[in-house]
Order: sequence, then C-alpha cells, then structure tokens
Amino acid sequence: MVSGVLTRGYVGVGVYVDAVDLAGLDDASLDLRLREIGKARNRLDGFLAEAVAEKKRRTTPYDTAEALKAELRQSGQQAQRTMRQAEQLETLPTARGALSDSRITTEHARILGAAAASGPLDEKKMVAAAEHQTPEQLRRTVREHQDELAGDDDGAKRLERQQKARMASFTEQDDGMWRLFALFDPVTAQRIRAALNHKTDMTWHATTGRERLEARHRRADAIAELLTRTGEGDYQQPQPTSLLILADYDAIHRQLGNPRLADGTPLPQGEFRKLACDAEVLTGIFDADLQCLSLGRQRHPSPQLRAALVARDQGCIGCGAEHEWCVSHHIIEWQHGGLTQQDNLVLLCHPCHHKVHHRNWTVEHHPDTSRPYLRPPWQQPPEPPPRR
Repeated sequence: MVSGVLTRGYVGVGVYVDAVDLAGLDDASLDLRLREIGKARNRLDGFLAEAVAEKKRRTTPYDTAEALKAELRQSGQQAQRTMRQAEQLETLPTARGALSDSRITTEHARILGAAAASGPLDEKKMVAAAEHQTPEQLRRTVREHQDELAGDDDGAKRLERQQKARMASFTEQDDGMWRLFALFDPVTAQRIRAALNHKTDMTWHATTGRERLEARHRRADAIAELLTRTGEGDYQQPQPTSLLILADYDAIHRQLGNPRLADGTPLPQGEFRKLACDAEVLTGIFDADLQCLSLGRQRHPSPQLRAALVARDQGCIGCGAEHEWCVSHHIIEWQHGGLTQQDNLVLLCHPCHHKVHHRNWTVEHHPDTSRPYLRPPWQQPPEPPPRR
C-alpha cells in the first residue's frame, strides 16, 4: 500500500513512501523509516510553497486561503501561516529548492524566510550552513551573519529592533479559556525565564508524589502567581532571581569586554553597563574553554563555579533543560573522593539526575569535542579519533 505519491514536473524528484509493518522493524530500520518520512515531509512542504505561490499569482490572497481551507482542510489561521511562509520562500529560490530536495528541513526554511523578511541575508551562504546545522545552531548563525552584514558588532541595533518588536496579547478562546501570547527581546526574556523557572521549581519541591502537577500546569500556575502575586506572601517582594552575564576582563586596560548572556547572545555595551549597576560581580579565572581552577574541597559549588558550569553546559547535558532546573552533579561522587571542580561537575535536571543514580546512565566526554554528554546504558560510547 502506498501512503503518498507525488511527482514534480521533471524526472527523478518526487515523494514516495510505502506503508510497512512497523512491529516487524528493528531499531535501525525504524530510524531509517523516520528519516524517509522526514525527507518526504520536507519535499512536500517545498512543493506546497511553490503551489501556493503560483496560486496567489493567478488569483487573490483570499481565493488562495479559501483553496487551502477547502483542499487541505486547514483552518483560517493555518492557511494564513502557510501563505506567509510561501511568500517568504518565494524570495529565496535557493532555500526553496533545498527544501524541495530535502537538503534542509521545513524549520530551516522557516528560519531563513523570517530572517530574510527582517534584514539582509546572504541566501546561498546560509543555505549551505543549514545543510549541516541544527535549527538551534542555524538561528545563532543567521543572527551573527546579519549583525555582520549590518555592521552591528555588539548587537546593539538588533537589540533595539527586538525591543521595538515586543508585544503581548490576552485573548479569549472559543472554549472560554484565555490565551496569553508575548514576544520579548533576549535580555528581558532571560530575566522572565529565570523568574518563571524559579517559581515553577518552587511548586515542584512544595508537593510530592501524586500531588505533583504536570509541568505545563505548574508553569501556568507560576505565570499566574508572578502576574497576580497570589498565594503565600501576596504583599511581599518577589523572590530574587539571577540573570547570568559573562564578560572578559582585560588586565592591561583594566576593563570588562565581550559581554554576553549565558547562551552566548552578545550584549551591547550600553545594556551591559545598565545591568551591571545593580549586579553582584562574581570573579573567577578561567581559560579559553571556561575551565576554572579548583576551588577546594567543598561539596556545593560556589556561585563562581556554578556560573562557569552554566556558561559551559548552558543547561542539562542530557535533555537540554534550562539551567535553572538543574543540579550540579559530581561525575566522581563526592563520597568517593570526587572534587567540586569544573572537570568533575556537570549540569543535570532532576529526571536526568535520577537516570544516572538509579538507571545506570553515565556521564561521558565526547572524544571529538570533549564536551560532556549523557550516555544511556544500551548505547556504545563513540570511538576516539585515530592517533596520527
């Protein structure tokens, strides 16, 4: 049985996926199946963008939206989103061709389309980057590329554009529920995220067992408490949270430079000076890889060491959870003589920490990048590179 057949106007390019008995596939075959489906979806999205663009040229946006709702059974909101993405890709022929050939994914194409709509873009260079980068890596690459083209060395112009684009809406849905949607610049978002994660984590520790709500429910409750100051201590000041900013110290000129957020986002000097006025400065000496010196035989890391871990790992090394959710895990356990220093510590969220201590997952260092990662017990460690 054929689950999808589509051919393009020339030989050799199309989408063809057979239906198979998934229960009879081994793990490698199932992974191959997922890869084939992913390629088919990418190609179909590329063909869809071409068809929608041609439909708009022949008719009107209204007729195109009606066709999408009738033929693809899309909602009005979905149809508008499809038309917007097709319009963006219409100005990016290289990206559209790479999507139709499944050399990039739909998410890559969406990132490139949004970037082209907001500023200058070297399309061929960014498509080449997209072919071997994850969407998360591509977002950062595109931002740095556009800053370079715009002569925005420290990201000040970009931050100004982002601050002007901030918005929030609070609308009632058909079922009587209310939807909160907002956009913030990276600096404001980091502060909100830190406060929100802290409040959500407090809810996790305040309950046990069956009383614990799902993460999405706890996050909604945390937003409500932060906005309305409900719960205990309604009239108290909110719990202070930390916004981690990294900077390099120039010992010759005795000044700080290269300010950035923990995820590497560059911070304009003006914004850095404004935030530094009320900041607590944590000093530490690190090498180029953010490895710090041993801070002695204490069990819990100092604020300086914790900051260095966040700068290196940026979150849980197992699942990527944000660093506010993470604990500092000793690779060689403390009770077995493990030191509280950076090469013996990694960030792990609570579920991944449980995997290490109770399900035989191990912390390994990748032989190519030397970065720590979490390896499940059924997975073989990667082979080290051959010696020259």
